[in-house]
Amino acid sequence: MKKVYKLVHKRFIEFSADTNEKVYCTKLLGFFSSKQKCRDIINCYLQKPGFKDFPNDFQEEIVYADTDDFNGSIGEFRGSVFYLAHEYFDGEYDNVSDLGYYSTYENAEKSLSEYRENPEFINYPDGFSIDEYEIDKPEWTEGFFTF
Repeated sequence: MKKVYKLVHKRFIEFSADTNEKVYCTKLLGFFSSKQKCRDIINCYLQKPGFKDFPNDFQEEIVYADTDDFNGSIGEFRGSVFYLAHEYFDGEYDNVSDLGYYSTYENAEKSLSEYRENPEFINYPDGFSIDEYEIDKPEWTEGFFTF
């Protein structure tokens, strides 16, 4: 499949004291093969701690295989999504950048080498990660707790 549906729960937390930008708590819930599967899994999440308290914070996004800032050709997902991200802590918040969604680990690694040269990420070279997510397998299945 060329595209999957990325499902996140993105809850507003506060405004940043420094920049006055909105700060969110975002949980990546998984990648799904259809919009209907996203809706079905949202209904399951609505029974779980945390999610049931914030029922309007689910977001779906269509993502395509092997497309990013360096590669415009669309590949094919084969059961898994290899998610390339960059994360660093600025002293107050975790900053996460979604960089790409890949059909293979090798494709993600190839793009990672390009991103390492990007001035935006050069000060945090250890912040890159490639994580494999099985398509149609939800994450955060126990819910979450807020304080």
